Amino acid sequence: MNKPTKPAPPKASSKKTSEKKASDQRDFFRIDQDVLFEYRPVDAYTAENQSTEGLFEDSATTSTFSELKRIEQESMATLRKIAERDALLGEYLNSLNAKIDLIARHTLLHQDESSEEQAKERINLSEGGLAFMSERALYKDSYLAIRLIFLPSYAPVISFAKVLRCQMKEDKHHVAAKFYRLAESNRREMSRQILKFQARTRKKARPKPLSQSTA
Repeated sequence: MNKPTKPAPPKASSKKTSEKKASDQRDFFRIDQDVLFEYRPVDAYTAENQSTEGLFEDSATTSTFSELKRIEQESMATLRKIAERDALLGEYLNSLNAKIDLIARHTLLHQDESSEEQAKERINLSEGGLAFMSERALYKDSYLAIRLIFLPSYAPVISFAKVLRCQMKEDKHHVAAKFYRLAESNRREMSRQILKFQARTRKKARPKPLSQSTA
């Protein structure tokens, strides 16, 4: 008498594939964002061992602006406590912050003539990576130095990225890349920008109240 055969266990490969697909969907759940965007290819040694400083013409200005933003974020809690105790002083310090931010954004924008003429570019963005259109092909697993300047705040994010894929689409190359060695400060800035974008989107999607007709 033949023994009953046990059901075959599920294939591990299919499970891993579905888990990887779900992970990719989480990592690449993106928003569309208009930014000033630059990238340049770098070698593996640069991406793995060096800083992004100096990779773009006005990196010093961008780094200074990033540092000002970091200081501003770290001082927000203290500023709120001051405002609770002395509303007038808190209002004055907020005014000083606004002036410093205005000067910094003006300096960043007018660092050179090319920055003024640089066109906005629509990219797909998440905290894990980005997708954009390129005039030239980029090799899979190659490295890039990227700079994103968010509008209208002109908050910059500079990081390395690793190309995941590059495919032809509408006579251009559609590039997907994941951030590589993304600094924590840049990750926080990215998260803030994504939250701001989502808040604006929700606000626009709200139905407008019907205007009451006057008698």
